[in-house]
Amino acid sequence: MKINKILLLLSCAAFGSAFMLSGCSLFSRPKKIEVKIPQKFKYAVNAGNISIKNDWWKNFKDKELNILVVKAVKNNLSYLAAVKNIQVAETYVSQNESNFFPVVNFTFSSTRNKLPGYETSIFSGKGSSGSPSTVIYNLNQAGLNASYELDVWNQVNNAVKQAKANAAVSKENAEVVKLTLISNVVQAYFQITALKESIKNLRKQYAAQKEILNLNAIQYKDGLIDAGPVETAKTNIEILKTDLNDAIKLKDITKNTLAYYLGEFPEKFKLQTYRESKNIKNGGGYYGGSGYSNLIPPNIPSEILTQRPDVKEAEYNVLSYAYAKKESLANFFPVLSLTGNYGYASPGLSSFINDTNSLWNFGLNILAPIFNYKTNTSIYKRSELQYKQAVLNYRNAVINAFSETDNALASYKRDRKILKSYENNLNYSIKLFHIYRIQYKTGISSKITYLTYKLDMLNAEYNLINQNLLLREDVIGVYNALGMGLKNN
Repeated sequence: MKINKILLLLSCAAFGSAFMLSGCSLFSRPKKIEVKIPQKFKYAVNAGNISIKNDWWKNFKDKELNILVVKAVKNNLSYLAAVKNIQVAETYVSQNESNFFPVVNFTFSSTRNKLPGYETSIFSGKGSSGSPSTVIYNLNQAGLNASYELDVWNQVNNAVKQAKANAAVSKENAEVVKLTLISNVVQAYFQITALKESIKNLRKQYAAQKEILNLNAIQYKDGLIDAGPVETAKTNIEILKTDLNDAIKLKDITKNTLAYYLGEFPEKFKLQTYRESKNIKNGGGYYGGSGYSNLIPPNIPSEILTQRPDVKEAEYNVLSYAYAKKESLANFFPVLSLTGNYGYASPGLSSFINDTNSLWNFGLNILAPIFNYKTNTSIYKRSELQYKQAVLNYRNAVINAFSETDNALASYKRDRKILKSYENNLNYSIKLFHIYRIQYKTGISSKITYLTYKLDMLNAEYNLINQNLLLREDVIGVYNALGMGLKNN
């Protein structure tokens, strides 16, 4: 009796504490984490008054590239697995929602009982010896059991909301995979295109350098020059061989990587890319120095970064752990459940469903968490630490988003200035090459001089090809940092 009174007092105390805390803690929506962000980015870009498509890869106006992006989103196995993970997360939502409903069980049993030497007013009889006979009878039982745990402390509802937040985390994670996939596909495609142009250029350089070597070798053999120019030409040829082999190797590796992005085997993958050497020579770039400004979104608002999938994923993680914290807090309070049983019991099936054979009981069970206080405390403390950790991760994601965007914009501005220098250098080299080609044809300059200026022009073109690639990668980096390309306009 004394123990029962103590348990009753503890239960009452728990009830009182719960009612004081539940109103503001267990039932309220978690507070949104506020992060003060800069109003504008550190590196402003003077962009034209143009409309940038959200499916930004189409801004490059390359049909083959557009096809590859569609294929990648449709077939990339990593992205498909991430999408499937959303469906997995949604099953936890429905699983937790099922706890809103009672658990119902139907039972039926039929047993045969043997009671030796037993007499009652119902079962009686005499054996041949006059002693009480053995009683054998059947007992048929059927019942309907129902139990329902009352969500007094909003624990079930919080579990459902946590599962929904986790499903949102999975969705944003899939968007991160998609954003990265698109950027990787576009970058790999442009790398392959640039490498093809570089390989053509290096082969031309190699042919010109080999011709210079042959001319120097003849002059050396005739005693007109010393061995220095010959050895220099040989060294340059070996350097060009190395650069050419590296470019071919990198092109093959990048092509295999692109096949992987598309969910294809490298052995069966074929890629068609447009020839762009004419664009290089005519405009000093794929779009010319001024053309890149039409690829950068104008007047970029800093608030756009709050919609980046990794930032939203971190925010939903905060929400998930906030609900988990509320769930763990509910463990300190008593569990209230309603139970009910209704059924029939009868020795005969003929009169089984009869009011006189019906059995029922209903009750309210209260389970007070007294002896597992230490366990519940550990669970709550862990959930609180995980929540604080999620908040730090969210703030870190926001700062990282600004850092990546500023880095991408800074690289774009710097590389665009370098591109202009390479464009000027190529134009000067082309003019000099034409001058010395005419002089060579008219006999004013030697063929070695003409070939030397041809090499200078080819080297300037090679530098411009790679600088164009670098600037394209900067543009891709800006789009990726802004989180663009996930939804069509």
